[in-house]
Amino acid sequence: MFGPLTFKDSINDIESSNVETQCHIFDVHKCVIEDVQHIKNLPDYITYWKQRFKCSPVDQIIPSVKINKTDEKYFLFSTLLKEDLELRHKLTLDFVIKVQEYERKDEHFVRSCLLCKLQFEGVFPERSILKEHMRKKLHKRTNSEDSQYDKFYIINYLEIGKTWKVLQKESDKYAIQRGVEENSDPEYFDWNEPTVDKITCLFCCHTETDINILCNHMTFKHRFNFVQSTKTLNFYQKVKLINYIRKTVHNHVCPYCERNFEIQIQLDHHMEEEQHFKIPKVTKFDQPEFYFPTYENDTFLYLIDDMETENVDKQKEKLSNRLVLIQRRNSL
Repeated sequence: MFGPLTFKDSINDIESSNVETQCHIFDVHKCVIEDVQHIKNLPDYITYWKQRFKCSPVDQIIPSVKINKTDEKYFLFSTLLKEDLELRHKLTLDFVIKVQEYERKDEHFVRSCLLCKLQFEGVFPERSILKEHMRKKLHKRTNSEDSQYDKFYIINYLEIGKTWKVLQKESDKYAIQRGVEENSDPEYFDWNEPTVDKITCLFCCHTETDINILCNHMTFKHRFNFVQSTKTLNFYQKVKLINYIRKTVHNHVCPYCERNFEIQIQLDHHMEEEQHFKIPKVTKFDQPEFYFPTYENDTFLYLIDDMETENVDKQKEKLSNRLVLIQRRNSL
């Protein structure tokens, strides 16, 4: 006679003795758990059913089958049972949320940028050509059509049997239909948006399309040489510095002394007068919160490795030549 799943106290660490536990469940309790290797939290799974069988007999809940000639019943735990399916889904969702929370709070995580290491479908002769292609085409994310990345996104665990594609169709009635190009409406056929990204100065609203020209602007306008000032910082510290400056300037706070101002013009005057266009102590910006950009699609962040380490004379020469070209253009 099959009774409740009252396992021995010696079987506590179910994950460390997975095979032994399954054998015990099969031999003693006549239970077969389908796809047990896919259950994210086997201890909680078993605990749930233990509590469940204290209220109702197992043969009233779990279907049974005969798998030998002795007429012995074996109870099959599978996703064909709605309650089992929902339990597995809940355990999976709880598991991925815990993993996500751990990854967000892990202060010792060190790894190279994912996009810098990926092999893309296209083939490019040089890394610089690949990076330029990604910048112009705004390919700053993985291929959404490649299902191998689905397991890394929480949205794919929200509802049983529904991927992000299904959920997206349900929530966005204005989504572009498959096979229809974006902005294909004849009314907008001549509307061509610029494809060149604008890069904004760290301290003012000045923009350029070339990161090195923008660095020249910061050097001569704000007396802040980004390349020289950050040469002792690693890549991730540079990212956090940029995000720190963006956030403080946006909030009208001096990045160097952290003095607060009511309006932007007061901050500009203060930084100019005090010569505070410089990097503060590393401890101020080398914080996990500054991994996240202040502005969405901040192009400055994608071009850190593209900055030229030119000396000041060459920078002055390039800027002077550019000014001459502008003057000639205006005189025509």
